[in-house]
Amino acid sequence: MNHTMNFKNIAEEYATKIWDNKDLSAINDLLDPTIVIHSLLGDYHGQEAMRKIVEAWLTAFPDLMVKNIATVCEKDLVVIQWKAKGTHKGEFKGIAPTGKPISYEGVTIYRIKDAKITEYSAYLDMQYLLNQIR
Repeated sequence: MNHTMNFKNIAEEYATKIWDNKDLSAINDLLDPTIVIHSLLGDYHGQEAMRKIVEAWLTAFPDLMVKNIATVCEKDLVVIQWKAKGTHKGEFKGIAPTGKPISYEGVTIYRIKDAKITEYSAYLDMQYLLNQIR
């Protein structure tokens, strides 16, 4: 199988399982145990850190749905541009649930080695999202 195609499938499978199916088993199945996570809040390491990040988002927005718009693969990197929408039903960054609908978009960059995601960087306009629930 073409490596690039395989890498693309791994990144897309992770995004779909986590955000659409709410299947956190993808963290153990598809992430390297020593994964490095780059986020707007800092850098984190390991599967447990990713589990906490995902749980924070799904607690705040339990109906979150993410639609992949475009996927680009180059060597060991996969870049996915996406749009997300959901409802603010749980606390998020100290803001109590408002019940308001939210929508935002962003880009996630995955580095893949030996069929595992070894690095994960997510970029979105957090201020734009927070403005929707304030």
